[in-house]
Amino acid sequence: MNVDIKSTVENKLLSRKEIEAEVSYEGATPSRVDIKQSICGKIGANPDLVVLREINTFFGKQMAKIVAHSYENADALANTEPEHIQKRYKVGKEAPKEEPKAEAKEEKKEEPKAEAKKEAPKEEKKEAPKEEPKKE
Repeated sequence: MNVDIKSTVENKLLSRKEIEAEVSYEGATPSRVDIKQSICGKIGANPDLVVLREINTFFGKQMAKIVAHSYENADALANTEPEHIQKRYKVGKEAPKEEPKAEAKEEKKEEPKAEAKKEAPKEEKKEAPKEEPKKE
């Protein structure tokens, strides 16, 4: 995998560097982790403070255009990047999400009791006698 940094723009208002790069590769498209590590190595940034915003591949070419943001600190990253990007890179608060899972397990334990009541024998429905067609 070959990474070529095309441009780097310093955005002081958002405390980040906006990086545009091209990645050439052989075989399958490299994973986000591999691309992120390569870009961090080229620009000398902390991998925990870099997010990949876009990976655009081209049909028939073994190349991708990358847009990445490198932040100065974790607070700037958490305040600027959208929630789905933060979840992807596991930035910010994730502890509250574990509590609802525990409640869901408790609800599942109650369900088998309800199923046991449903297993009671069912009454058989009697079918009405079929009428024979009239012969004329």
